Amino acid sequence: MSGYDFTPSPEKAPDTQPASSGGPPQPPPKPPKLTTKDLLEPGEPGRRIFLSDYIEVKELAELLGLKPFQVVADLLKLRKFKHADGVIDFPTAATIARNHGFVAEKTV
Repeated sequence: MSGYDFTPSPEKAPDTQPASSGGPPQPPPKPPKLTTKDLLEPGEPGRRIFLSDYIEVKELAELLGLKPFQVVADLLKLRKFKHADGVIDFPTAATIARNHGFVAEKTV
């Protein structure tokens, strides 16, 4: 046996992360805040509009929060050509509203 026994200790990983790692981990995203409507109608879609039998294209666009040309483009996809001042029937308006996440209900 030699007079000098040396066993190197295993290298320990540093407790900190290198600067290139991007810093501490981000907290998980917070869920969206619930509104009173969400609490009262948990299964209902949040956006509902009321329409009569006929509506002008520009009025529908305003209800949906869109520009009139966007509604005209949706009408063209349905193979219907109308101007912003044109009038469309309830089933057509309801289809466009549904495509934008709204529920259309007919007024009496």
